Amino acid sequence: MKKSLLLSAVLAAVLVPLPVETVSAQAGGVDAPQANTRAARKAREAKKSGATNVAQTYPKAARVAPKQAGEPKLSKQLGALFELQTKNDSEDQMIAKAEEILADSRANAFDKSSAAYLAGGAWQSKETKDYSNTIKYYKQAIEFNGLHNNLHYQAMLQVAQMLDADKKSDEALTYVDRFLAETQSEDERAIAIKNQILIGSGKPEQAIAVMEKLAAAKPADKKLQMNLASLYQEAGQEAKALAILDRMRKDGLFTESNDYDIAWRLLANSNDRQKEAVGMIEEGMQKGILTPGADVYAYQAQTYYADGETDKAIAAWTKGAPLSKNGTSFLNLAKAQQDKERYADAKASAQQALAKGVTKPGEAWQVIGMSEDGLGNKAGAMAAYREAAKYPETKKWAEAELRQASGK
Repeated sequence: MKKSLLLSAVLAAVLVPLPVETVSAQAGGVDAPQANTRAARKAREAKKSGATNVAQTYPKAARVAPKQAGEPKLSKQLGALFELQTKNDSEDQMIAKAEEILADSRANAFDKSSAAYLAGGAWQSKETKDYSNTIKYYKQAIEFNGLHNNLHYQAMLQVAQMLDADKKSDEALTYVDRFLAETQSEDERAIAIKNQILIGSGKPEQAIAVMEKLAAAKPADKKLQMNLASLYQEAGQEAKALAILDRMRKDGLFTESNDYDIAWRLLANSNDRQKEAVGMIEEGMQKGILTPGADVYAYQAQTYYADGETDKAIAAWTKGAPLSKNGTSFLNLAKAQQDKERYADAKASAQQALAKGVTKPGEAWQVIGMSEDGLGNKAGAMAAYREAAKYPETKKWAEAELRQASGK
């Protein structure tokens, strides 16, 4: 029984563009009275370079983070731009103020990069069709070369993601590769973005090559191993994916709920070992490691039901249905209970399905009607059939039942 399940590994998910970081203004400025003692001067200097002294996210980067201080004569304008970050619906004002700073010949690298970055963030909130304006300003923020390393390199990843979203995968890759080369890091998010771009542009073999190198260097890194397994499966190399799974299981690396969660999904999406998915779920639950959610119980129940183990299916749906966001599991539970002639339970489950919402409410009314009939409540059955007749999925069936009951 082939299941359509989404892999929960990082690389299978679509990445949301990184959030815009708040940029801080430098201390002081022409409009701020300042003490002229040596201690005060040293304190001001420390505050000016404070952002430069922030802990480096990318300590191997060759780039020396520039001093985070703007041109004093522009401190009022830059301060006003920073202040707009805290106000709602200020995107147009931010863009206008940023353009004013960018056009000022007195602006230094910090002023220009900060203004461009904030303008990019404002456009990111405004744009709905593409990221063209956002990308333009973030690129400027990078090329003016005035941001602290942490923000400078985050901007590169933001540009890469947005270029990819705008279907400019080749250019997107150049930004990710530049990030990786300049930071000399193995940043997980950057690698995930690169692999997403490669997969989306039909180059899964290149994504696999990147992950194979990393995974080989860190055989005990579960996240890397699982991500590589997910890539193998997506590329149709199922044997390699499941070999990783088997090795990790043998080596006792399944120690967290997420390990079992990814493992059973990989098995469920396989061609030859789908039936092992339920066994993986059961093992994780028996060990007290896997914390089951609605989808775990639903998969268990569907598999049990297809294999004719209706009682086990009922038990699984009973646990999972209350956790579900909609009433589908309650409806499946109701049908299984009706199969076992547990009419009162089936009726109650179908009613809960309607309360939580289902795509085919007529089927829930169908179960209620048949359950009422099984309980000997003919009037209740007729009322349920009339409800079922209102929906296209059960209209003909319900009308036939009503005609038969009325002797027509």
